[in-house]
Amino acid sequence: MKIITYIFTTVFFYRSSSHSDGDYPYVSYNGMYNNPSNLHWGTAGSPLSQPVRPHYGDGAGSADFPDLPSPRDLSLELFTEEQSVPLSEKYTALLPYFIEFLDHDLLDLRATCPPEDISISIKKSDPLYGNNSHSRMPMDRIQYDRNSGVWADFPRKQINSVTSWIDGSQVYGISKGWADMLRSGTGGKLKTDESGNPARNSWGVPMSGSLKPHTCQYPDIKQLHLFGDGRSNENPGIYALHWLFFNEHNNIAGELAINGRYRNDKWLFDKSRYLTIAKIQKVSLDAIAAIIDPDTLHEYRGYNASADPAISFLYAGAVRYFFLTMIPDIIYVSNPKNCSLKSSDIRLCNTYWDAQEIVEKYGPESFLRGLAYQPAAKVDMHIVNDIRSNYYGPMHWTRRDGIAAAIQRGRDLGVPPLNSVLRHYNLPAKTWVFWRKLLNTKTYEALKSLYQDDEEKVELFIGGMLLSNAEERMTEVFRLILTEQIYRLREGNRYWFENENNGMGCTKREIEEIRATTLKKILIRNKVEISDLFEEDDDNVFLLRDLSEDCKLDDTAITVPGCEGDMLLHFDYNTTPYAVPLLVPVFLIFTMILTVALTRTVHARSKSPKEKEIDPEALNLGKITELGAKEGLRTIKLCFDETSQALNIKSKGKVVRSIAFKKISSLPLVTCSDNRLILLICIPKEYDVLLKFGSVRKKEVALEELTNFCTGARVEIETRQLTEKQIINMAKTEKHRQHLVNTFLSTVFSEMMQAENSNGVVENGNQAHKGSIDYNKSDLKGVGSHVLECELSRSEFASALGLRSDQEFVEKVFPLVDKDNNGSISFREFLSFMIVYSTGSSDDKLKLIFNMYDYDKNGSLHVDEIKQMITSMLQMVSASIDSEELSRLIQSLLQQANLGEKEELTFEEFRTVMAAYKKDIEKANLAVQGAEKSVKTNQRNKVFTAIRSQARGREIKRHIENHRLEIFYTLVFSLMVLVLFFERFITYSRYKDHTGYPQLLGYSLSLTRGSAAVLMFTFPIFLLLMCKNTITHLRGTFLKRYIPLDANRAAHIYLGCVTLVFILIHCIGHGYNFYMITTLSPDHLSCLMPRTWLDGTGQATIVGLLFGTITGITGILLVLALLTMYICATQYARRYLHRWFWNTHQLYPLVLGLMVLHGAGRLLQEPTFHFYLAGPAILFTLDKLISVSRKKREIPLIEANILPSEVTNLVFKRPVDFHYLAGQYVNIALVNSGTGRDEYHPFTLTSAPHEDYLSVHIRTCKGWTKVLRDLVIKNQKNPERNPNLFVDGPFGEAHQDYSNYEVVILVGGGIGVTPFASILKDLVHKASSMQASLSRVKKVYFLWSTRTQKQFEWLLDILGKCEKEDTRNLLDTHIFITRFYEKSDLRTTMLYICERQFQGISNRSLFTGLKAVTHFGRPNFCSIFNHIALTHEDVRKFGVFVCGPGTMSDAVKLTCSKITGKQTFVAYAENF
Repeated sequence: MKIITYIFTTVFFYRSSSHSDGDYPYVSYNGMYNNPSNLHWGTAGSPLSQPVRPHYGDGAGSADFPDLPSPRDLSLELFTEEQSVPLSEKYTALLPYFIEFLDHDLLDLRATCPPEDISISIKKSDPLYGNNSHSRMPMDRIQYDRNSGVWADFPRKQINSVTSWIDGSQVYGISKGWADMLRSGTGGKLKTDESGNPARNSWGVPMSGSLKPHTCQYPDIKQLHLFGDGRSNENPGIYALHWLFFNEHNNIAGELAINGRYRNDKWLFDKSRYLTIAKIQKVSLDAIAAIIDPDTLHEYRGYNASADPAISFLYAGAVRYFFLTMIPDIIYVSNPKNCSLKSSDIRLCNTYWDAQEIVEKYGPESFLRGLAYQPAAKVDMHIVNDIRSNYYGPMHWTRRDGIAAAIQRGRDLGVPPLNSVLRHYNLPAKTWVFWRKLLNTKTYEALKSLYQDDEEKVELFIGGMLLSNAEERMTEVFRLILTEQIYRLREGNRYWFENENNGMGCTKREIEEIRATTLKKILIRNKVEISDLFEEDDDNVFLLRDLSEDCKLDDTAITVPGCEGDMLLHFDYNTTPYAVPLLVPVFLIFTMILTVALTRTVHARSKSPKEKEIDPEALNLGKITELGAKEGLRTIKLCFDETSQALNIKSKGKVVRSIAFKKISSLPLVTCSDNRLILLICIPKEYDVLLKFGSVRKKEVALEELTNFCTGARVEIETRQLTEKQIINMAKTEKHRQHLVNTFLSTVFSEMMQAENSNGVVENGNQAHKGSIDYNKSDLKGVGSHVLECELSRSEFASALGLRSDQEFVEKVFPLVDKDNNGSISFREFLSFMIVYSTGSSDDKLKLIFNMYDYDKNGSLHVDEIKQMITSMLQMVSASIDSEELSRLIQSLLQQANLGEKEELTFEEFRTVMAAYKKDIEKANLAVQGAEKSVKTNQRNKVFTAIRSQARGREIKRHIENHRLEIFYTLVFSLMVLVLFFERFITYSRYKDHTGYPQLLGYSLSLTRGSAAVLMFTFPIFLLLMCKNTITHLRGTFLKRYIPLDANRAAHIYLGCVTLVFILIHCIGHGYNFYMITTLSPDHLSCLMPRTWLDGTGQATIVGLLFGTITGITGILLVLALLTMYICATQYARRYLHRWFWNTHQLYPLVLGLMVLHGAGRLLQEPTFHFYLAGPAILFTLDKLISVSRKKREIPLIEANILPSEVTNLVFKRPVDFHYLAGQYVNIALVNSGTGRDEYHPFTLTSAPHEDYLSVHIRTCKGWTKVLRDLVIKNQKNPERNPNLFVDGPFGEAHQDYSNYEVVILVGGGIGVTPFASILKDLVHKASSMQASLSRVKKVYFLWSTRTQKQFEWLLDILGKCEKEDTRNLLDTHIFITRFYEKSDLRTTMLYICERQFQGISNRSLFTGLKAVTHFGRPNFCSIFNHIALTHEDVRKFGVFVCGPGTMSDAVKLTCSKITGKQTFVAYAENF
């Protein structure tokens, strides 16, 4: 195989060396094929050579040397850092910079991927870094051959990223693609701009974009000049030399074309490239010869194919850093024509990675001229501050110790100790005796202490520098290493310029011209004027010569100001460029929430009536602000009513408070001494009025009007003056008053409970008489004086009873309670009144009612007064009955008491009429706002913890039994989510070391990848839950037994919550990822994102990551879209901003598309979301096509009715192929109504399956329903103009499964009864038809909870029809009118008596006209369900179907879970 390879390469190179095609022989850019026998020798990516066995901590590849001192300690103890650095008397500054330029051609050691940390430890006592929280200076290991370093016999070998040959790779690059970007395409020249400088890197070729430590910013690589070396911008000296040889190439190409040797652009370019490389080779030899003895570099002996040109790890880890000691801390900028015209000196530490801008300012010629006569720093242990403490570093450590980094790099490369290398080169090892003689005492003691008295531990770089310092030149071992390296680079290079048989077609004359080339000649050819600095025959610009007086420096030392820029040790969140983008998501969230809050506020304000523009009764005082109002600040108007002697306060056009002056004798007024706009009006026995006027003049007018009004009402005004703070503290605002009233009421009920305990006890089997205590004389020592002095106004009294002050019941009761007729009720009066109601006998309560409605006070009640009594009680609950039915009711009550046709009743006769209900009246009391809290508190104290725990356990057990499928699938889903999350989290935390992710991003990437896996799993499930047609179809299959199809809405909500949690985790993780990525070096970025981030393309920025990548852009759009969807899915948005909810949820195709694109960026891994999405997307598309096919049909509206209680009834034609079950719903949209063809709303069908039409009942809220109602009202006279409908459905829900139970309980609240309208009609129809035997349902209980009997009267008609058709007594209906007070309330008791009486005489309800039983107050589901369970003891499972407010659903579910025993109540809830 080797023979075949040799023959092939020989033929290939023979052909490449020929000129048959008119092209110049091609030399590869990556070093390949230089050696035909060893094709990969010297190529880019080849390993370093190891002439000596490497020295690793574990013998194979570890850079951990616990027995060696910290490199930072060695740097501090052995290398000095002086402000005044001694200068060399032999070398110019051009020498170390050219060596560095050459080093860029030979060596590029890049950080390994994944990164391996070899950070340098820092002591707390460190003079520069010790005060920081960071204890380690960051540093990474170098790329290495992955097959090496496994065992000691094959130790780690590092990779050189550029060619080892001296082949001008820093000028032309290491790839043909890079070189093609440099070429101009004409005349064989490199590309330049209009001014003749190298062209800008407009294509974004990966130039190095390391951090500029003096500004803590990264350069824009597209603004850099394009060279073959990405590191050309490192410092001005390096940049100027790149510019020099860039121009030299173009000069050569121009000369070749002028001399008539032009063939084509490619020939000219390749020829010019070869000659330029040859000159670089020649100048490199000159530079090396200046450092070592010229005699050491023997004459060229010809090409040696066995010489491996690989860079020695001894050179890479030690010798190359020798030249750091020769670099001065400034770069001298010389005038190109005259030394005396001196320019500013440039500090080296302020030029790192910012060279181009500085060189462009002064010109590269000035820098090259300055370096040519500027002395280098002396070869010693003195290192300039710019390298020792202010060397460049990564963003999280912007200023590093260059010497410490050099020492640590030697350990990384496995460089053996000094003595091992000396022995290899047959040089004597150095003992402590030798070191004691060589070094001063301080340095010797430091060296011995640091290396723990072990001379064999002294490292090559440390020992070599100490020896060089003593010799004041490069020490022998370094020279040997360098000489050996140059020999292998020269003799092993087939294309070396002195090799006449390299096939490049160079004549002997050309070779001699190259041998005669010097850097001085190249400088002069490129218009760098240095002829005045050197003698004509003196061509070595690396050696320092005597200069003319105007070019000599003032001193032998150079002093310069300090380095610019602060040390940046960590990411600063307060840095504006980074803080702002991180705060953008927070700002967006806050803005959206604030927008919703403002919308809600506007909506609430829009519900209030608008303030009248003209109010003739109000004083024209402009804007007056009431500071102590209950709802906060409000603008009011003052109206003085002289007729009723009252001060009316108006706000928004209505009276919000009326203050009667009839019984006020004196009125305190308090004015403000330091704020003349404030006025406090102290109202006796009420809360005060605290006002702020718009101007002093308006306040004076108001005071004048108030004074005149009080004079007419005979009220004395008491005026005093206080400060604003004193007024605010003393003012009794509405809030204070409400607190006092609440205390008043709670104290009353506390006294009442004590009265019940003391007066209601049973003695000797006889109950003591209640209400016998005279509370006007009783001792109330336990009651505070502020409560005893408090008196309730008429409005406060009405509010306590839950009524309005203008209702008749209040008008009748208030005078009875106000015994002293002072217009208010005292504590004692209210307590006495409540005692009668709560503990008084039935006669006491009846007497109170009798006196209330004895209008003419003649000691008897007329029939009309009895009617008025019942009517006023009905008025309190917004109920009413016909006058005929009322007369019939009263007549039956009189006949029952044998009073016949009497028109008037005495108290005794009235008591006789109520005798049958004596026990009910005796138990009755008066419901007062705030009483429940006191009673519940006392009851709650009687509950034992053990009993409560047992009950809770039974509830949980029953809940699990009733919802076992939902719980099972929830647990399975949650477990899958956790497995997905932690599988990815652990994988990226522990098993992705080969990618560099854990090392570079830590756990933040693990969080994002784990959450991303969950999101890829959850988002397609949303599509499955939205397949309504599929779910409806599955309800008719056996799968409904194993899949909780009725829980799809709850699953949607749960899935949304889980998704939201992981979206937040994903965003938070990326927030930290952004921080980490923006502080990574370009090498780390290329390691982290090798497919998307080119080496050297600069530092990543948050703006670039967010707006410069498809992943970032789609991520932003996803966050915005999802935030909008989530916010618009809140309860408030769905109710009041339904159009927003509808439109934003139509963004789901966009969201899924963005998620596909989000992964298509391939920043870190291959996209996988489409695999999760494919199946659900196909199913959802098919399901959607079914709905789309239906939505295209317009269905005519047969009838539209406006019903009471803001209900609209739509009756429309039933399509022939429309089949549905009772309890199902449809989505409806209006055609040509202005609401949008795509705005669908779900409504339950109220028609039954056996009917030939479809109908829905829609409660009017706002938005779409309001538009619908307005259209129907508008078209009442022309019903044919009503819009047609688009109907999509039917869709299934839990209510359709009622037929699976023998006993069904239907619980409806408000408009939530609509699904039961269809179910009831269907049940009754089946029961009265031939299908009765097929129906499993044996009994149906319908519990309807409504505020009044007038609400949703349309259902009463349906219930009436069902009662008529229910021949099998299948239906048992109970109606609960919640507007009534609790049954124990005396007012409710009186109405309940009337209801039972009317039910007895007519077999129907007084309020509804139905056979259904009417109840007052809210249903007690626990007692109802227990009663049903006892009635049907043979039934094991009851189906409970609820539709109504969420509170009702929760109450029913709680009741079902509390019921114990063998019988089970399974609840299905649908909220609106």
